[in-house]
Amino acid sequence: MKKIFLFLILSVLLSVSVVAQEQSTSPGYKPSSYYTFAWNTLWTIGDFNKWVGNGSPAGFNFGGRYFIPGTNFAAGFNIQWQRVWQDYPQQTFYGDNGVALTAVNYRFTWMVPFQAAIDYYFIPSKMISPYISLGIGGDYMEHHLLIQELDIYKTYWDFSLTPEIGALIKFGAFSNFGAQIAFNYKWTTNQINFSNNDKFKNLQMLQLRVGLCYLLR
Repeated sequence: MKKIFLFLILSVLLSVSVVAQEQSTSPGYKPSSYYTFAWNTLWTIGDFNKWVGNGSPAGFNFGGRYFIPGTNFAAGFNIQWQRVWQDYPQQTFYGDNGVALTAVNYRFTWMVPFQAAIDYYFIPSKMISPYISLGIGGDYMEHHLLIQELDIYKTYWDFSLTPEIGALIKFGAFSNFGAQIAFNYKWTTNQINFSNNDKFKNLQMLQLRVGLCYLLR
C-alpha cells in the first residue's frame, strides 16, 4: 500500500513538473480580442503648438481590438478624451470688428476623438508583441479663449489620421491581463479661427499612451 501511495505521489509530481516545463517554454496564445483603458499624454506640434505650446497628461483612451482569424491583423476602435491648456500673460486679442483687447489670455482645447483602427502584430502569441497601426476617424474639438471673464469659444468636427507604433505585453504567457504602450502621430483637418490674425489649421499632435489590457482567448 505504501509503495502504491508513493508511486501515485511521484506520478503527480512528475506530471506537474512536465506541465510546468511545457508552460515555461510555450510561446503562449494568440488572443481572439482585447480591450484597453489607458492614460494618454499629448504634445502639440505645428499650428496647434502656436495655439497651446504645452504638453498635457490630462487624457485617457478606451479601445478594443478583434483579431482577424488566420492573420496577424486586428481591427477595432479607439475613443479618447483629452485637454490641453496654457496661460498667456498680457496678450493682445484683435477681433474681426477691429477691436483690440490686451489682457491675460487663458487658452484651452478639449477633444473627443472617435477612430476605427487596423493593426498588424508581428508575433501575437508571444508575451511581447510589437505592432503597427493606422487609425481613421473624426474628432470633436472645442477651443476656448478666456480674456479676463470673457469666454470666446468655437466647436469643430474634423477628419483625422493616426499612424502608430506600440507593443502588447502579456503579464504571463497564459495570462488574460496585460499592458499596452504606444506612440503615435495625429493629423487632423481641425482649425482654430477666432479672428483674421489668429488662424490655425490642420492641427497636429504627438501622443504617448500607456494602459492596462484584458485579453480574451
